[in-house]
This record gives sequence, structure tokens and C-alpha cells, in this order.
Amino acid sequence: MSKPVVTRFAPSPTGMLHIGGVRTALFCWLYARRHNGTFILRVEDTDLTRSTDDNIRIIEEGMEWVGLDWDEGPIPGDANAYRGPHGPYRQMLRMDLYRAKIAELLDKGLAYRCRCSREELDERRKEAEKEGRSFLYDGRCRDKHWDATVPAAIRLRMPDAGDIVLEDLVKGTITVPASSLDDWIIARQDGTPTYNFCVVVDDVDMGVSHVVRGDDHVANTPKQIVLYKALGYDLPAFAHVPMILGKDKQKLSKRHGAASITEFRDLGFLPAAVRLTLAKLGWTPKLDGKAAESAEEELLTDEQLTACFDLGEIQKAAAVFDLDKLTWVNQKLIQRLDWTEIEPHLRWQWRMRGLEEAWTAKSDDWKALAIGCNKNRTTLKEIADTLAFLFKRPETFEEGPVAKFMTAAVKPALKEVMELEDYGHDALKAGIEAILARHGFKLKDLAQALRVAFTGGVVSPPIFDTMALLGRDEVSARLLPWI
Repeated sequence: MSKPVVTRFAPSPTGMLHIGGVRTALFCWLYARRHNGTFILRVEDTDLTRSTDDNIRIIEEGMEWVGLDWDEGPIPGDANAYRGPHGPYRQMLRMDLYRAKIAELLDKGLAYRCRCSREELDERRKEAEKEGRSFLYDGRCRDKHWDATVPAAIRLRMPDAGDIVLEDLVKGTITVPASSLDDWIIARQDGTPTYNFCVVVDDVDMGVSHVVRGDDHVANTPKQIVLYKALGYDLPAFAHVPMILGKDKQKLSKRHGAASITEFRDLGFLPAAVRLTLAKLGWTPKLDGKAAESAEEELLTDEQLTACFDLGEIQKAAAVFDLDKLTWVNQKLIQRLDWTEIEPHLRWQWRMRGLEEAWTAKSDDWKALAIGCNKNRTTLKEIADTLAFLFKRPETFEEGPVAKFMTAAVKPALKEVMELEDYGHDALKAGIEAILARHGFKLKDLAQALRVAFTGGVVSPPIFDTMALLGRDEVSARLLPWI
């Protein structure tokens, strides 16, 4: 019987959740979902100076928004694991487990106490730099057999010879001479275990079968492999995912449009658009063994992505993030999705504007019309920007449009518009056309005058939809000052 698939995303809560990490989490999520496995969220919070509860919530919020739901277990021996309402696991509440494993390694002679001070190590490092060689700890405390009466770091005893081989699903075979690695610290002098130690213990304790992470961790993996073996653990499968670059081939940052996942929410992107775009950074989905041949075929659902995802097909080279591509995908999804699938995500835009309560109070028919007449927009932010006038009368008016469209000749027509009573689409259209015929106007001239009165400018949804959304009373109230 094959081993159950368990993947994990294990960020450090030291700031925002960046899209590079989210892409890695997405690959973990897709692989677990394809194989009916378990996807774990684990917070690696051993950096006590930077790990905060607020930062943990930022991670949870980002994962929840982008739609990467995680599983909770059950996991044997997790009495010290914190799960909150939805997870995640926190390393700082698993210290008893780490201490037990460190004691086990000390008892077996596979780890030892090192009393070398920071100052001594810094001095040896400077000497190595002067001699033009890499600094490696020389193992001088290996056979001292220090007792626990004096605070000491704990180092793992590394092999003196041979090769450490990493079989990576993305990078292929990587061979590292054991002599190039020194005895590394698994616990600091204050007793706190280090990242490389905790991650191995956690992955084994949680039954992780596939370690999927950024390729900046490749250098850590040979050291971790030795720890797996020292603890008597089987190795998981490793897949180190290449980083994401901007269009200028530099490390992705704010200047490329956004870096934090919640910034994409604020900019008005749909979670599905973000998932789809990130999934295709460094991986080409193949439905029925074939890559998409047309633009429309690129718009895959989560189910389609899950069905064909394969860690072994991830490209080795760094992927390039293109905000224009994400925007294109987002617009296509807005056009494709039903209003009921868009509306829950649009609420965030109203919340940022202090209009969530006003939006929520509207009827479903009203919301359907408001969203439906904005299907050409590229983002949810654009939709909200376009509709914001419905909730607040304009305080200023653009001088150019006022001079051009609010003429003396148009005012009698505006007064007749106020007298229209039936605001059904067909009735509005017939009423406006009759007014145009009586005054000899073209629709665009009257429509632009109406937009000035309604919005302060000349941008709104189609004029009949705009009037229906405002309603007769509000239309009259906004026209009254102009006649």
C-alpha cells in the first residue's frame, strides 16, 4: 500500500505573505488535492523577535482569501500543537517534542554540546576570510563530552567523508560532498532549536510525504538529509520550486505591481485569477496530455488544474510574473462568471470604501444589474470605482463636460426625464427616445448630460442601467439642481 500524500506550507510569520510563497503553497495544495491527501499549514515561529500573532493572522487571512484551504489532521502525538479555529500548527508550542529529539541525538552520540563562544567563532571566521577559504566549524568540541552545567549550543555530527545525494523531483539529482558541510547547530545556547532541526522533526511527526518548497532551501536540504538519517527517519520526496521574477528578470518586489497576496485583493483581482496565474508560473497544465492551444483554453478551473498537476513537470528555470497576464485572466473570469460568484469578492472593495453596509442592503436583482452592466471591467476595483457614485451624490463636477453638455437647450429635456415614472428597461428606453424625438437630440448628447448630473463626469454604466440603479427618486434629486 502506497504512503498517503501529505504536503505542507510552512511560512515564517515575519511579515506579509508574498506571492512566491503562495505559489509554493498552491503547488502543495494541488498535489495533495489530486492524490486525495492532506495539506497542512504550519507556522515556523521560532524567530521570537519577528514572529507575532498579528503576522500569523496575516498568513491565515492571505491563505483564506486566495482559497487555499488547509487540513487539520489528525496527527499522532500532537498534544502541543496549536490549531486555532482553522489551524495552523505553531512550532513554539511543540518545544517538548524538539527537546526530546535533541536528547535522543545526544544520548546516541550523534550530536554534541559546543561551548565555543560567538566571539571565538567570529575570530575563526575572520581568519578563514584572510586566508581566502570558506569558514567551516572545525569540530573541536566533538569529543569534549561537555555536560549540561554550562550553556552550550548543540551541534549535529556530520559525516566526514562521502557524498550526500538529494533526489529532487524538480532539480534532478544533486550531489554534495559531506566534507563541504560542517557540524551545524540544531539548538542555540538558550535552548531554542533552529529552523533546520524543527522542520525535519515536524515533517516526520506530521507524516509529510512530499516536501515542496522554494529552491532557496536547496542548500539546507543536504544537512537535513543527514538529520533524517540520524533520527532513523525515511526521507520524503523533495521538490524545490524555482523563484518568481519580475518582467525585468529581477527578484519580484513591489515595483512589479504587488508582492503581498492581500495587495492583489485590494487591487481587485479574483482569487481564482490569482490561483490560475500562479499555477502556470513554471508549470504548463496539460489536459488530456496536451497544452492549451487557444486563449480560452487557458482559463482552467481548479478541478482541471488539480486533475493534471504533476510535481515532476515543474520547470527548473525561474518563472516570470506578468501583471498584464493576470489582469487579462481576471477580466476573462469576470466576463465568464455569474454575478453570484463575483459578488462575495466585490464586498471587500465596498468595505475599503466604507460602503459595505450600503451595498449589502441592496436587493439581489439590483446587485445582479450593477455587476452585469460592468462585465467589461478588468478588476473588481474598477467595478467598484464605476459604481461608487450610486451611493454618494457628486460634490464636484468636471468643468469641461458641464460646459459641453449642460447647455440651456438640454435643460427642458432633463426636466422631462424627471417626469418619467416607469423605470423598467424597455419603458425607460421608450420614454428617453420620445424625449429625444421631441427635442431633436441624439442619445449620446442627452446621456452625457445625465451622466454629468448623476456622477459629476461622463463615465457610468449604460445610461438606462444607470437610471434603473439610481431609481426614480434619486434621478430626480440629482437632476433638480440643473433645471
